[in-house]
Amino acid sequence: MTYRKIYPPVQIRSVVQFFWEFEGEFSALNPYRHTFSASVSPKMAFQYEGCMNLTQNDTEFQLFKSGFQCQSNLFGQISAHQKIGIFGIYFHAHAIPTLFGIPASMLTNQNVEISDLLGTEGKQLEEQMMSSENSSERITCICNFLVRKIKDFSCKETGMVTAANKIILQRGNINIQQLAESYFSSQRHFERKFKNLTGFSPKTFARIVRFEACVSQGILDNSYLTKLTYESGYYDQSHMIKDFKAFSGNNPQTYFSEDMTLFLD
Repeated sequence: MTYRKIYPPVQIRSVVQFFWEFEGEFSALNPYRHTFSASVSPKMAFQYEGCMNLTQNDTEFQLFKSGFQCQSNLFGQISAHQKIGIFGIYFHAHAIPTLFGIPASMLTNQNVEISDLLGTEGKQLEEQMMSSENSSERITCICNFLVRKIKDFSCKETGMVTAANKIILQRGNINIQQLAESYFSSQRHFERKFKNLTGFSPKTFARIVRFEACVSQGILDNSYLTKLTYESGYYDQSHMIKDFKAFSGNNPQTYFSEDMTLFLD
């Protein structure tokens, strides 16, 4: 089982955080299971070998061959019982409206086939990605596609992108009302624009950002959960546990008991 993270060329860094590749040989006797949590970042994935299953709300179904796992405040589990090869793109929170001219709020909590979202253009991209022989060809293909999309849909909500980035830089610990006042006199206007950009209200977005920052820090060092609680901006451990259960389905101790060192840089 291998996981590799690849950073994008400069021309698409405004929308892409990184690419990733995951490969492994699994079976019914030796399955792969991984719990995924809420995230403000949309992802695109191409399963060029095998296919994973997705379980949410006690329902298991086969995940798309090629598609988007959009920003979500839900959690679930992915699993594999066969040989798997996946190439993925991990986007910035504002990528969907920037690339496709679609309000992110239309796609929150959805897993969407690329052809359903992009039609013929999506089918052509899928064919090109699936016929690529290696990661270098896949990266060239997806970079060419994304460069074209950036030119087609230049983001007009630069103020909202800056606001979202401020929340991320502050790890979710920011006064939303003051942030709104720095951009609009009307908080309702700010919240509507922000939801169209990211798929979430500013408050929910900040909660998920804080949770994700806490998870990233906890994977590196979860020896002292009390210290992690306060460094992450939670009032106390019960506050952190509440968010962990809401966004991952587990308390912090159970969540961090899963070995996630494979995904570290």
